Amino acid sequence: MKDSFVRSHARRLVAGRWIGTAPLVLFVCFAGIPVLSVKAIGQSVRTTIQKDPPQASRGASEPLSSLYVGASRCGHCHSSIVRNQQSTAMGMAALNASEVDFFSANAGFQFRDGPYILQIQRDQDKVVYTASKEHETLSVPLIWAFGAGHAGQTYIFKNDNVYYESRVSYYKDIHGLDLTIGHSHQPPTTLAAALGRPLSTEELNKCFSCHTSEDRFQGNLVISNVHPGVTCENCHGPGNDHVVAMTSSRSEGNAATGIFNPGSNRPADVNEFCGKCHRSTSEALASNIRDVRNVRFQPYRLENSRCYDPTDERITCVACHDPHKQLVTGPEKYDAQCEACHAVRGRVRKASQRAKPCPTASSNCVSCHMPKTAIPGSHYVFTDHYIRVSHAGEKYPE
Repeated sequence: MKDSFVRSHARRLVAGRWIGTAPLVLFVCFAGIPVLSVKAIGQSVRTTIQKDPPQASRGASEPLSSLYVGASRCGHCHSSIVRNQQSTAMGMAALNASEVDFFSANAGFQFRDGPYILQIQRDQDKVVYTASKEHETLSVPLIWAFGAGHAGQTYIFKNDNVYYESRVSYYKDIHGLDLTIGHSHQPPTTLAAALGRPLSTEELNKCFSCHTSEDRFQGNLVISNVHPGVTCENCHGPGNDHVVAMTSSRSEGNAATGIFNPGSNRPADVNEFCGKCHRSTSEALASNIRDVRNVRFQPYRLENSRCYDPTDERITCVACHDPHKQLVTGPEKYDAQCEACHAVRGRVRKASQRAKPCPTASSNCVSCHMPKTAIPGSHYVFTDHYIRVSHAGEKYPE
């Protein structure tokens, strides 16, 4: 195990605890998954209680509509927040496939996969996905499109009562189809396999819980109640109790809000919460992905950073990103966040700026310290959230 990997994970979440840099780090294996075991000598340990939004868990016969109120109801009081959030990549994390507007009835998209031709094309009010080989053809209607299409979009369909992930995805950079990330480059052997791969119950739950909303009951996915995109109640929990509490508070002075606010979590818990979809350190380690593909796991990469402190709210996901607003893309827009910790050359150091100034530049910090990294086949360049001094041509730090 590389020393850098050991050092970078010495303060990770282990057995429900966060710990600072430890003098002894051991790696053990349980059920084939690497598990980080940290023994601290003379170090203070702080137990972290992971907080999650409440699950819909009332009577089994109670309809979900009595637990979830929907984003439109939230908008009665939080109109600007809801309006802005619905147009974000999170708000558009899933769409009904029929709503995807770049599939043309005349052209559509084709992709050759060995002996198979895969095609996605609109047919009146639906989008049809077809695999063909010589005189054989298999077609299915697409149900869901996962991803807003800003980078790419993958599709969900159903065949013989089983949900599948499409073998090809749409990529904006090429305005066309290519293999979905994670699918084998080896040509399939049947028409069904050419269309995609079946999703296990666990995968189905994971995918839908991060792309759709208002569809969880007693911890289980209720697909019939799926609402596309990440809406208010995906992060804040079912809203009915909140509506009741706030109505009551206006007349009775009740301070309880009946809603979960992830932003009130402790810093480490905020990153862990976002990591449920964007991959926390514990999930990244369990996946055993030790190459450039983990650049997509932003909370995990952030926690690799030398400056990461699980007790400091200045280096959480939400310190830089407001989940209710469009992603800010200009590198200069993040200078203020960097300056919350780092002094700037030629300026008076603030009491909060305990980190030394950059000796090279005083602006556009992320352009050097959070380099852009491409995953082969993704047709997209990701921002690496592992904050560091990077050098051109360096090997990707795992």
